[in-house]
Amino acid sequence: MKVSLSKVVTLACVVCLAGATAACSSDKSATTTPTSATPAASQSATPAAPEKISMFVSNNAQQIPAGKSMDISTVKYLANKTNTDLNITFLPHENYMDQLKLKFASGDIPDVHMVWGIETSDLVINGLALDLKPLIDKYGPNLKKNIPQSAWDAVTLNGKILAIPQLAQGNAPAERVIYVRKDWMDKLGIKEPKTSDEFLDMLRAFRDKDPNGNGKKDEVPFASREKFEWADNIFGMYGVNLDSNTVYNNEVMPGYVSPNMKKALGMLRTMYAEKLIDNEFLTNTRAIWDQKIKSDLVGSWNHVVFGIWDPWQKELSKLLPDKKPNVVAITTPRGVGYDGQLGRVERPVLKTFVVNKDMKHPEAVVKMFDWLVSDEGQMFTELGIEGQSYTKDGGAIKYNADKDTDVKWRSAVFQMHGFNEAAQKVLINNDEAYNKLLTTIETSRKEGITNPTAGMPPSETLTKNADLGYKGSFQEAAAKIILGEKPLDYFDEYVANWKKQGGDKAIKELTDWYNANRKK
Repeated sequence: MKVSLSKVVTLACVVCLAGATAACSSDKSATTTPTSATPAASQSATPAAPEKISMFVSNNAQQIPAGKSMDISTVKYLANKTNTDLNITFLPHENYMDQLKLKFASGDIPDVHMVWGIETSDLVINGLALDLKPLIDKYGPNLKKNIPQSAWDAVTLNGKILAIPQLAQGNAPAERVIYVRKDWMDKLGIKEPKTSDEFLDMLRAFRDKDPNGNGKKDEVPFASREKFEWADNIFGMYGVNLDSNTVYNNEVMPGYVSPNMKKALGMLRTMYAEKLIDNEFLTNTRAIWDQKIKSDLVGSWNHVVFGIWDPWQKELSKLLPDKKPNVVAITTPRGVGYDGQLGRVERPVLKTFVVNKDMKHPEAVVKMFDWLVSDEGQMFTELGIEGQSYTKDGGAIKYNADKDTDVKWRSAVFQMHGFNEAAQKVLINNDEAYNKLLTTIETSRKEGITNPTAGMPPSETLTKNADLGYKGSFQEAAAKIILGEKPLDYFDEYVANWKKQGGDKAIKELTDWYNANRKK
């Protein structure tokens, strides 16, 4: 349920008054008044008391230690380093947004809350999020240095910075790549494909030339999953993704109704007709898809950047030691007849931290996050507490995983910088895996599709009519085209009907917002 503006304002005021009362009971900047009788008094100022900060964050489906947050050694260490007193509420990941709305509706509004993009925050939607720009300019040198402009753009509206962004994993905004069995390519003498036609030729060779060497024509040239999952970079050959918007002829529209989507569906139609894509791609579950890849049947697939080693290279090497499998990421081939951006829509930000505009000392929040992206803070979020889970000996870092039991949730919640090469090398502790990851990240960073509506609240029209979304009628229309039940031109009929049912209104909403907030 959506929190009404009037109710949020009322509740925020209650929280603010309670916070103000608490602030009056403790002098946070007390100093000894100098007198002639005590000339040294001015030299003995009392340290500022730790600033109290309340936070709501997802537990990221991790087991968080029980008890008060300040009793957790990780949280206590962060608090001591940033002169804060942290009251962190870890809400269940699986229904985090629902829990957050319930908390807000009951008047339980924290100083800081985590969301996936500012467009999902009720405080942002209702104008109750603090503009952090002046505070970041004054108290955030590390934030400005280590977080790129693309991430700030994703949390900025009308010149106001409405959240502190957590960078995408690996600082690789495109996040997904096409993986290929390089050992199959080498066996067949295939060079990396640069165009969609060359990609099709590679898949045809996988289909016909027995690269897995078992004497059977059982190879799956490209594998994906139900509901068009993990075909992102196939669509991305033509600059569209299902779950993002795109600009076409000065209009902003969902990628699945863009004219470039017709080209992408034509590509998938060819792949299906020629048995170049798994014929069960519309029904494959995650487990079945995974099994086929690890059974030496699949030549190419789509997945996340950080999957290069685990689950792919590591597992395939263990399961197929005699075949010496070699998994590599390739740059998304360019669709023939298309000259725009390629790959996966850029998501420079994983999560965002929104500050309540009624917080009494919001500079404490900025200072805390500034420390988290400092060199010292980065090592903390990656490796834990120095002297406990890791030590430094000159330039060498030694890490003891057994003493770092909270590494997963600590990194998920507090790691703001995206990627620290020195720490990751220690964590991975395998030169081959580490080098593969760096190469994959670099491949991903060379491409990406700009999201024109990053930060936009959900379209009212698309929200009210689920059938207009890509999980609605598009799925059926696309399946019929790819399977050959309908001609490719059926896409034009689908789009025309989509517009009549409210799509035209949605395009206007998207375009108007873009022109007002993002167009340069």
